[in-house]
Amino acid sequence: MMQLTKAITTDKTTILIVDDRQENILTLENIIESDHRIIRTALSGNEALKIVMKQPVDLMLMDVQMPEMDGYEVADLMRLNPRTSHIPIVFVSAASRSDKNSLHKYKYGTVDFLFKPLDLEETRRKVIWIENQIRLSKEMEKLKDINAFLKKDFNQFVYLVTHDIKAPIRAIDNLINWITEDMGNSMPASVAENFSLLQNRVNRTQRLLNALTDYSRISRKSESPQPVELNKLIHATIETLEIPPAFRVIVTGCDFVFTVEKEMLIRVFIELIKNAFQHNEKKEGEINISCEEMPDEYVFTIQDDGPGIPKRLEEKAFEIFQTLKSKDDFENTGIGLPLVSRLLTNLGQRIWIDRSRSDGTTIKFSWHK
Repeated sequence: MMQLTKAITTDKTTILIVDDRQENILTLENIIESDHRIIRTALSGNEALKIVMKQPVDLMLMDVQMPEMDGYEVADLMRLNPRTSHIPIVFVSAASRSDKNSLHKYKYGTVDFLFKPLDLEETRRKVIWIENQIRLSKEMEKLKDINAFLKKDFNQFVYLVTHDIKAPIRAIDNLINWITEDMGNSMPASVAENFSLLQNRVNRTQRLLNALTDYSRISRKSESPQPVELNKLIHATIETLEIPPAFRVIVTGCDFVFTVEKEMLIRVFIELIKNAFQHNEKKEGEINISCEEMPDEYVFTIQDDGPGIPKRLEEKAFEIFQTLKSKDDFENTGIGLPLVSRLLTNLGQRIWIDRSRSDGTTIKFSWHK
């Protein structure tokens, strides 16, 4: 934990001032000098390029009108190199403000202008604003690295745990079967009952280990989007599930084609449909699946007429191994909704419980167009 805390502390900002006149460099240094900044200087475009190729630079303040190579030429060369293309540049120009028309050829947010004679407050505000953006970008990159590390660590942990535990669980399962076969009808009823309870616990442990493995694999899966006929995909998915005969599944508003990670979407529907009928305590029921097209996304709805999820347990519904039913129920591992939530989050989608209806459970999820 100490290493992670240290990783997100704020570093100093390195600023490179580029101008062919030493007095202009000194003026800018005096304006932006601060304890949390490292100021480097260059008297030409060529010198600036050598510095950015050898040393880390967070921001450049660069004069436009320089001999041999002007500021625009330096910027163009930097944008061609992946090592320097990301460095923000503020052009310092004595020309008219019409020079801003030159910004269109650069990536938004990577260049800006300051005009001579420099306004002290405007210069400081602009540098502070860009500096904050740089720090935010650095923190985001560090958090991404930390997140990638934690994911890798979690996956390794899951592999070791499941690998080491599955073997003794299989051995216990075999021992139960051997003892049961050896004793046959001579086994006392009380012993048989205890063995049955033990077998249920073994089966549940095996299901939990398989579910945990499945959960960890979701973050490692990747798939290219492809066009699919949604209505056919949903009905084909329904056919693969052992839905009780007394349950009806009604699909509406899904008769269209869109580009999507097909196998991922199938997995989402499998888990949400299973969740709808496995948690319905009635002998018969109805599951409604629908889709609504929005400007930037599709919103899918899976609605059942079961007991519903109490509002106080809404957050726990998406936590791994949380379940409202008996822990010994077949395949009821509490992994379905958390698995779907993890899968959709990895794809940049959303999932939530809709409470516009008072009966049953209504789960919605989005998929970007």
